[in-house]
Amino acid sequence: PQRPKPSVDLLLRSAAGSFGERLIAVILSGTGTDGAEGARIVHAAGGTVIVQNPETAEFAQMPASLAPNAVDIVADLPEIGRILGELVSSVEMPAEDRPPDEGRALERLLEYLRERHGVDFGGYKRPTIRRRLARRMVAVGAADIEEYRRYLETHPEEYRQLVNSFLIKVTEFFRDPELFEYLRQEVLPLLIEEARREGRSLRIWSAGCATGEEAYSLAMLVSELLGDEAGFFDVRIFATDLDEDAVNFARRGVYPEGALAGLSEEQVRRYFVEEDGQYQVKKQVRGMIVFGEHDLARRSPFPRIDLVMSRNVLIYFSPELQRRALLLFAYSLRDGGYLVLGGAETASPAGDLFEQRHRQHKVYVRKGERFLMPPTVPVSPAPPRMERPDGPRFHAVPGPQGEEHRPRVSEEGFLSQVPVGLVVVDRNYDVRAINAAARGLLQVHGAAVGEDLLHSLPEEVPYAEVRRAIDAAFREGEAAATGEIAIQNAREAGQRYLRLVCYPRRVAGDRGPAGTVMIVVQEVTGAVATRKELEGRLEELRTESERLRRESEAEATRQRLQNERLLEANRRLEEANRELTRINEDLQSSYEDALLSTEEAQAATEEVETLNEELQATNEELETLNEELQATVEELNATNEDLQARGTELQELARKHEEERREAEKARMRLEAILSGISDAVLAVGFSGEVLFSNEIFRRTFGDGEPGDPDAGRKLGRLLPLDEEGRPIPQEQTPQARASRGETFEMRFAARAGGGLRRFEARGRPIDAGDTAGGVVVIRELPEG
Repeated sequence: PQRPKPSVDLLLRSAAGSFGERLIAVILSGTGTDGAEGARIVHAAGGTVIVQNPETAEFAQMPASLAPNAVDIVADLPEIGRILGELVSSVEMPAEDRPPDEGRALERLLEYLRERHGVDFGGYKRPTIRRRLARRMVAVGAADIEEYRRYLETHPEEYRQLVNSFLIKVTEFFRDPELFEYLRQEVLPLLIEEARREGRSLRIWSAGCATGEEAYSLAMLVSELLGDEAGFFDVRIFATDLDEDAVNFARRGVYPEGALAGLSEEQVRRYFVEEDGQYQVKKQVRGMIVFGEHDLARRSPFPRIDLVMSRNVLIYFSPELQRRALLLFAYSLRDGGYLVLGGAETASPAGDLFEQRHRQHKVYVRKGERFLMPPTVPVSPAPPRMERPDGPRFHAVPGPQGEEHRPRVSEEGFLSQVPVGLVVVDRNYDVRAINAAARGLLQVHGAAVGEDLLHSLPEEVPYAEVRRAIDAAFREGEAAATGEIAIQNAREAGQRYLRLVCYPRRVAGDRGPAGTVMIVVQEVTGAVATRKELEGRLEELRTESERLRRESEAEATRQRLQNERLLEANRRLEEANRELTRINEDLQSSYEDALLSTEEAQAATEEVETLNEELQATNEELETLNEELQATVEELNATNEDLQARGTELQELARKHEEERREAEKARMRLEAILSGISDAVLAVGFSGEVLFSNEIFRRTFGDGEPGDPDAGRKLGRLLPLDEEGRPIPQEQTPQARASRGETFEMRFAARAGGGLRRFEARGRPIDAGDTAGGVVVIRELPEG
């Protein structure tokens, strides 16, 4: 937090601000997206951006994260060093060392671009043009401008790369925030309300959308204004650009974090999803936009548009092409529709069709009557595309009097006699021929020939499905068909259903890719009605079958529940029987125990009576002996009798002592058996601390617990008692010492064993058995923790 985080974006942004067009940024293999935003800023500042080919990079995420309109050259790693050297040498060459005819060759190239493509770069600074042209020359390996112009003639796709390099498109989300705020407050609410009131869709055209930031910004504004209604309101935003790579990038809707700098945290959270350091536009916003490649100089406009956004596109056009683009916008806009241009642009070339609404933001409103679609700019036929075999085989014709026009007219004359709807389109989806039946079925008005078929179709026709069928016919070389398309019947109330079958057409004897596709328009309204009727009947049968199935399932469920209840009752009865059997067994056992106890008590009573009888007999015998002793006169006899009586008494005492010893031994053995079954350690000590007895647990835990052990009173076997802090316990406070004094106590202590500290709890009770004194200690080990 106390120092800046290293960043490639920060480095490139700083360098772009310092060096501008003299900066060359190289993006190599790597992960993440750090550097993508910096490269965009370098390109916007006029610098050169070279990217390692993602297909050969070890880690493609970094080079692939750059927008295509921010990249000047894509090359494999071994070629980048050569490209850098050629770039520097071509730019830094002094003016006096340049070839004398280089300036004339540059002017011829710019004139070629203006004549062929209608894009005028004559007002650009020559050093800037030369620097940016050098990038493309190095990229294609052209030695001079003339060689590059010849390359451009045989490789039409290079024209797009060159124009993109000259234009240096700068785009970002909500670029020019004041303009977007004006649209939010003044323009879009009015257009949304008009569309809602008239029950139609809201249609917006972003012409020159580059990588899509402007189109997505418009979609965010509309979504914010619609609120909860956004999911139900029909919104179409057409986003077009001449750069195919930029359009494909915009379609993905994935941007690096740096590209979102103009958005608030709330907008990022609401409209984007973060994934692996990049941010993807949510489906709610993406679903409003239709991206497409479109050339304002050659393609038809989009009809019934409410708002056209075309900022910083016209400034590069020649005056003729500027007027055509403005006429296209005027043709597209509804009455009262809005046109927004860039800060350096104006609607003056078609001023009779637009009325200025806001001078600073260059906002205009469509006015005036409707007119026919403006013609395309006359250009020379484009050369064949040598490196794109899947490209169109047919190109724009020079005019209605050209040689290529007569076959089309004769073809239309033939098609007009066919009662089936037929349309012929080329690879650009432009109509080459169409008959009256197809016009009526598709509700195509106007000339249509030369126009984009997809944009000429009614709104309810899913043009994406038609486009897929046409593309499949071109790609597979086999017939492809759409599904059933519902279209409003212009003459009668209700709908009619069409099916379009696309057949690839080849020139006779040509085995290459098809040049055009013939679309057969079939009306299948009757078949659809029959199918729907059959589907209705089938749905009725399904409903009845479903009802019977539900009733059957309900009956099966009822029977299953009843069986489950019976099984449960049976289970409970079995449990009750088992419980009764167990109780009877317990009662029988208790009865037998009672009988046994009674018999033992009776035997004990009889034994007591026997002893009483024996004692009575002994008493009587003693009385008899006493009488005899008293009766004898002779002292010797009395003494002998006394000695005899004493001997008898001593024998009896010895016998009783032996019996008592045996009983004590038995008692000790019983006590040891009891103690051995106890899980706690037990130790009994005498008054002087000697061990009276101990159990196996005590000896196994502490050892040295044998009877008579003189050390038992000083320590627990081999373990010295410690307090809970780990200090030795004083001798007089040890469990043995306290037990020998006959104390009743409870205490805890610790002892070291096995490399660790074990904790115990001791309970002491006194022993008071006549001449035996001391105490018993019960020791239990405490669990850890």
